Amino acid sequence: MTTVQLIPIEKIRVINARSRNKPKFREIVENISKVGLKKPITISRREGEEGFDLVCGQGRLEAFLACGVQEIPAIVIDIPIEERLLRSLVENLTRRTPSSLELARDLVSLKERGHGYADIARLTGVSESHVKHLVRLIENGEQRLVVAVERGDIPITTAIEIATTDDSALQRSLQEAYDSGKIRGQALFKVRRLIEERRSRGKGLRSARAQNAKSPSTHDLVRTLRREIQKQDLLVKKARHCEQQLRFVISALKDLMKHERFVALLRTEKVDALPKYLSEMIQK
Repeated sequence: MTTVQLIPIEKIRVINARSRNKPKFREIVENISKVGLKKPITISRREGEEGFDLVCGQGRLEAFLACGVQEIPAIVIDIPIEERLLRSLVENLTRRTPSSLELARDLVSLKERGHGYADIARLTGVSESHVKHLVRLIENGEQRLVVAVERGDIPITTAIEIATTDDSALQRSLQEAYDSGKIRGQALFKVRRLIEERRSRGKGLRSARAQNAKSPSTHDLVRTLRREIQKQDLLVKKARHCEQQLRFVISALKDLMKHERFVALLRTEKVDALPKYLSEMIQK
């Protein structure tokens, strides 16, 4: 019989973290804060050390942390580290659309752990051919093509053709596809643009960002400096305004404190204690 235990969150380690959809995460946090946790997380004891590894339930765990809760209901199981990683990966995969870049990377991770294409397809619910294509693209560093597939710009078979065909043969293939009516208009434009971006900026997305990055010009630096000067001027004006208001308050209090009836009234209402700074300024 499965039992649920309250486990300190600080003792739980996330071994296969995934990025979080912010609107969805806020929804989880709001739901848990209103009705509590409907389904406990699953964790496994670490071998030879204190604590637990998370098997599934990262979103629920992080939502509990966001709510400021120190303990979380959990089902504790004892499985090897390899099985923990596998279950965690499979949970991540089944929660995503089957064409995402993260999905492709996790498919590669499963393959690197010794799982065959048929086994990965069975575990994730993704077709074996799709698994093969995504793994092949990621292993060749074709992040740009994977993202294009995810956006729906090109089918994955076209992505494979682009990745495995030289430029001259690829241009002939595109021309044949156009002549035969298989690809026209906007679709042809997207494919040509993708091929050009891949050629000029590289296969990966990181290389594109690095190439697009440039040093700021003198004009940019001057403009940034002027903005900072304006900010500093505004702060100085606000500080002077506060100083003037404070001087007015101190002057008014000095005059009021000279009247015995006013002082007696403050004592009666027990509001005669002033902040140390104001008290010192009034006595000067």
